Amino acid sequence: MSKRPISRVSSAVGVAASVAAVGAAVVGGWYGVERLTSAPVAVEHARARSAGAAQATNTPRLPESLTATPVSVALERKEQAEQEARRRADAALPERGRWDGNRPEAGSEVHDIMTMPGHADESVPLVALTFDDGPGPYTMDIVDILVRERVPATFFMLGIQVEERPNDARAVAAAGFAIGSHTMDHQDLAKLSPEDAEWEIRESTRIIDETLGRRATRCMRAPYGSFNDDTLRAAKHQGLGLVGWDIDTEDWRVNDASRILARGTRPGRRQLILLHDAGGDRRATVEALPGIIAHYKAEGARFVSVCGDGPSATDGREVDRTATSSDDPRPASQSDRPKSGGQ
Repeated sequence: MSKRPISRVSSAVGVAASVAAVGAAVVGGWYGVERLTSAPVAVEHARARSAGAAQATNTPRLPESLTATPVSVALERKEQAEQEARRRADAALPERGRWDGNRPEAGSEVHDIMTMPGHADESVPLVALTFDDGPGPYTMDIVDILVRERVPATFFMLGIQVEERPNDARAVAAAGFAIGSHTMDHQDLAKLSPEDAEWEIRESTRIIDETLGRRATRCMRAPYGSFNDDTLRAAKHQGLGLVGWDIDTEDWRVNDASRILARGTRPGRRQLILLHDAGGDRRATVEALPGIIAHYKAEGARFVSVCGDGPSATDGREVDRTATSSDDPRPASQSDRPKSGGQ
């Protein structure tokens, strides 16, 4: 048997095996290279992801105020903040007893003149005469006495009375007396809704100022001395402070000059006196007034107004009484009282 063919076959088989081995080695080599090169990259990717997650976890968030906000949202927030600030300012009221010169600060209330600026250090008595409910049939009699005695005073007028007697209102102002509002028609402001109370103050102020042709109303007095914080806010909106009193002559209740004189001349160094020039028969008030003035003059008192200064009322001028407002038809009111569920 010949051995030659077997050798060829073995050689062929060996070559084939070698080729296969080389191929396997090559393939395995590339696969190994791929594994060797891709493994470190994967590790780096994993490390990066881990570091990023840790950084995201540990990095503090910026405050909302430092984050970007759309302009429209920022403007809206600014407007809301300004509106809230205005609302708080409108609702805030000054302390009671605050003065702005010789009238109460807007939104405040005074019921005596103990702390009136410019007079705290004076040793002489201080007297403020005030008259409510006018103008009326006796207003000009009172004005004549005051002018003759060279004594200032303050008149708190009702809007409906100014409509009824505009010439008397003008004569009071022309004589130089300070003028305040006593509301439109003498309602108890504390019992009204805030809207109705504000209407009472706003309308009376408008009518007085329009009748006199200038901003004459610098303060007000609440009817019956009755008011609350809503009243003070409404007055503040109109730029007015409230004036009370510490001596009530009760001329609204008694028609007796001697009793009015006695009540109007009580002992004291600072007197804020309540009298009336309308709202009833005021002949007893007219009769008592010269005695009240004489009493305080004898004590060396100084007379002052409490609603700012008008032209001097103490220059002895003659009062023009040629026009009588009773001849004037009452003008129609330019606005109606608002309806309120609470009234």
